[in-house]
Amino acid sequence: MLSRTDPLARRLRALRSDPALREAERVFVAEGIHLAIDALAAGALIDAAVVSPRLAESDNGRNLERLLRQHVAEVHVTSDATLDSLQDARSPQPVVLIVRRTAPPLSAVVAGRGGTPLLVVACGVQEPGNLGALWRTADAAGASGFVATEGSVHLTHPRTVRASMGAIFRLPAVEASMDAVLQDVKGRGLAVVGANARAAAPYDGVDWTGPLALLFGGEGSGIPPEAEEALDVRVAIPMAPGVESLSVNAAAAVLLFEAARSRRPVSRA
Repeated sequence: MLSRTDPLARRLRALRSDPALREAERVFVAEGIHLAIDALAAGALIDAAVVSPRLAESDNGRNLERLLRQHVAEVHVTSDATLDSLQDARSPQPVVLIVRRTAPPLSAVVAGRGGTPLLVVACGVQEPGNLGALWRTADAAGASGFVATEGSVHLTHPRTVRASMGAIFRLPAVEASMDAVLQDVKGRGLAVVGANARAAAPYDGVDWTGPLALLFGGEGSGIPPEAEEALDVRVAIPMAPGVESLSVNAAAAVLLFEAARSRRPVSRA
């Protein structure tokens, strides 16, 4: 049984807290049954899995452990207390994975996965849960790619990975400088769109059907000046009197699902 002093346990603790180590090893830590199922479904390369006995308390958990043993060379059992010590979640999970990740090139993320690009760019989003939630919303709305620029928390932060709810396995994402992002999207003919409470155009009066890069600023700081200057379209989300702003994820949900609605084929029935 894996102990707290085992080299794998020490590696997990180090990976959880050290983004440079995660980058050097090209891995991230995924916690929980949901993320483990998504990792297997995506065919992700899993270095190691650590499970506690409570994983076997449900049918889903037992089935997951069976699949992990089939597809992962290194599966370790440890006590609940040891596994809990390897996580910082409020509700520690019965399974933790070390997953391989090779970040795609920026050009591939901007180009998208076919169809009309709808790129989401997080500009200085520092709170891990907010970045992960934004990633999840982009995935749910059918975005074609996701970029986190300088000043944002790392995409592989454990809380970002948890909050992404599996988007890390589905929506191509990369970290890049704002200058590199703007140069690439402009070169590919994407219009750069940003939300601004003082914008003249309401979000439901904008054409969302073309190739777009949609920028979202960080908590409190907003879109950085160099990106603000590069915007082709500024949109506003009308709100009730007295309300100053929305959270980044709420604003993203409004705009992204409006884009998704606009892009759906018109039914002829």
